[in-house]
Amino acid sequence: MNNFTLDVGDDGVALITFDLAGRSMNTITHAVQCEIGEFTETIREDDRIIGAILRSGQPTGFCAGADLNELSADIERWAPAKSQEELRAALSEASDFSRRIRALETVGKPIIAVIEGVALGGGLELALGCHRRIGVLGDNLRLGLPEATLGLMPGAGGTQRLPRIIGLNAALAYILDGKPITAEDAMATGILHELAAPEQAIAIARKWIMDGVSATAPWDEKGYRLPNGGPHTQAGYAVFGPAIAARRGAARDADANILKALYEGSQVPIDAALRIESRYFFNTLRTPTAAKRVGDFLAKPRAKASAA
Repeated sequence: MNNFTLDVGDDGVALITFDLAGRSMNTITHAVQCEIGEFTETIREDDRIIGAILRSGQPTGFCAGADLNELSADIERWAPAKSQEELRAALSEASDFSRRIRALETVGKPIIAVIEGVALGGGLELALGCHRRIGVLGDNLRLGLPEATLGLMPGAGGTQRLPRIIGLNAALAYILDGKPITAEDAMATGILHELAAPEQAIAIARKWIMDGVSATAPWDEKGYRLPNGGPHTQAGYAVFGPAIAARRGAARDADANILKALYEGSQVPIDAALRIESRYFFNTLRTPTAAKRVGDFLAKPRAKASAA
């Protein structure tokens, strides 16, 4: 692998370091997605491995999100798809990252993300697909799902895992408005399980694995229920009506698809929910708004090819 290294300790804990080749910041490229699949299979098949810690090797942070140059090219390729065969192939390709994270989440061994610096967009979605998350103390710790600010929407589980952790109502502002998630809020809501000093985070993660932390996500446990209930509850009615009304006629095409993904996905098991999200994510990518906003962002001076 070119972008990850995997080192198995004598204790059976694999340390996976994300360090994007030739870049000063980790982003989700096509190559990165493929390599996530590679190390997932290694974790699954290697009997020495009892669990894994996923961390960044970049001083800039865990992962800043999608590589927007690649995503812009994908949008150009997928937008003209017309036939059912073309649409199915493009949707499958657009859903690949989501499937990779789900495979990691169901690998059968505990995966812990150690988040230092930024974890935005697809970077946070990758962390949400791990069984535990440690935030590294520091002024540069930044979490968020800013896709909607670029005319996009989360497409690798963000609209489904975040509400399953913190509830629909609490998740709306983070997903619809791209509101940053503070370390305090992340701890209070369970997005992060612990905050640790830089020199302690890996040792804490290793101990969790050695102590037998669960290798099953909460939403895969029998009897799981969405925090504070789904859309057809008093809390749910209070969420969706005002949200829809507030965004009626809004310029962002992503809003309607985000609300549909949240509404429909919250009522079904996670695998069906992820397929629902992928469909709306793909539909959002094919809008003129998404193409224009991503293009405008990339045209800005010193624009970073990341943030989604």
